Amino acid sequence: MAKLVEGQPARLDVGESLACLIIGFSGPEVVLALETEPQEEIAHGAAAYLLLESEGRLQALRGEIGAPANGEVVLRLTDDIRLGQRRVFSRAPIPLPVRVRAGDADWSSVTRDVSAGGVCVARDGDPGDGSIQLTITVADHDVVAEARVVRITDSDLGVEFEQIEDRDRLLLASLALAYHRPR
Repeated sequence: MAKLVEGQPARLDVGESLACLIIGFSGPEVVLALETEPQEEIAHGAAAYLLLESEGRLQALRGEIGAPANGEVVLRLTDDIRLGQRRVFSRAPIPLPVRVRAGDADWSSVTRDVSAGGVCVARDGDPGDGSIQLTITVADHDVVAEARVVRITDSDLGVEFEQIEDRDRLLLASLALAYHRPR
């Protein structure tokens, strides 16, 4: 199985082979930045292959074109994939203010990385054994989520969202994708 990683070079085969970079992913949807302009317009719904080199072997993942726009293409993969570092969503090292409530404990902190599926938070308190509530400030908007701790170190908490509004998940996904877009 192929492994997807943000910033990884690849080729998109839509009848012609186009050099591209993987910007990010959200489940089976992969956002690609085209490095070359296609000779013909890429049609929404068209069948395509994402060509990746993995462990010295070329692999082709079948997919369907989602939303081509402004030099980027969304490819919905229909083949089985294994995402980098066991994550389903792209993550980015974006520091955002966060309020953590874990049982009776309540502290302010900062995110170390964000994704649509969870965050890593600088640990300034004891998370306890149950679910925690996070309030992440993005500009003038508060993203409120119920989460469970999946990793604890002396300095960090890795949490996975259990309850989060769809629009807030989309906001965090768009931040991670924006971080990985070529400048």
